[in-house]
Amino acid sequence: MNKEIIKQANTLFDKNGASDTFLNDVKIYRTDKNSPRGPLIYDLCLIMVLQGEKVGYLANNKLVYDSSNYLVIPTTLPFECEIVASKENPFTCILISIDKKIMYELIDSISKKPLCTSKKCELGVFSDKVTPQIEDIVFRLLKTLQSKEETKILGDSLIRELYYRIAIGEHSHFLHKMFLNSNKEAKIARALKNIHDNYAQHLDISNLAREEDMSVSSFHTHFKKITSHTPLQYIKKIRLNKAKDLIAKHQYQVNDTAHAIGYESVPQFSRDFKSYFGYPPKEAKPSFEEYSIF
Repeated sequence: MNKEIIKQANTLFDKNGASDTFLNDVKIYRTDKNSPRGPLIYDLCLIMVLQGEKVGYLANNKLVYDSSNYLVIPTTLPFECEIVASKENPFTCILISIDKKIMYELIDSISKKPLCTSKKCELGVFSDKVTPQIEDIVFRLLKTLQSKEETKILGDSLIRELYYRIAIGEHSHFLHKMFLNSNKEAKIARALKNIHDNYAQHLDISNLAREEDMSVSSFHTHFKKITSHTPLQYIKKIRLNKAKDLIAKHQYQVNDTAHAIGYESVPQFSRDFKSYFGYPPKEAKPSFEEYSIF
């Protein structure tokens, strides 16, 4: 990203952490401190790094995204991330929620892309190169976000233009697969949304598979290919991330939190929480994570 883009972005915040903009689906995030590898949840979003570097981990898969590469997460995924930043080179990024309706329309309208069949395309996340066209849209978007009036008039069209560029990107095969309703990937994406919406309930894997007209074995296989987790691992991580949010942001007590997210045993909840986050539930504090689905 060029210096003019950084200059435009710097006018939109005055502190570390996430800052809202005049567009509800667009946030700006900045930090001048390194952030060690830690868990978080991403949901249907696009991350455009303007400065600095971030490393994402999905099981054994490592994704590096910086000012030359953006990241697309077209479904709900438990992720682990670390940030490389300093006062001299702060990490700055734009986070844009993906509107499924608009993306459906675009993918249905553009020329059909040949779908990638390599293992690399099976993950529920991908990185792609920042093209000159995308860089130009980012600059115009940041400039527009300076004005509430301009944002109201031009903002949505700029986001749609950016979506289009992402949807025709070199590695956008998986995005297309996730938005084709009959594909296994789209079925798993719906199951992930179902889990996220009903995480506190008893979730039976065979029922989840049946709702998408899949056998249990096929459901397990495609679920793990896309998320790098088994269904049970995924459900646990969704619940634990929600638990952290309830305790840190909403001052829930540990016992109440355990029951609110579907645990019958409070001690088991505490053990799982500490194993996942590295500290007990009572020590959970609000973080400056740039994106939260809750």
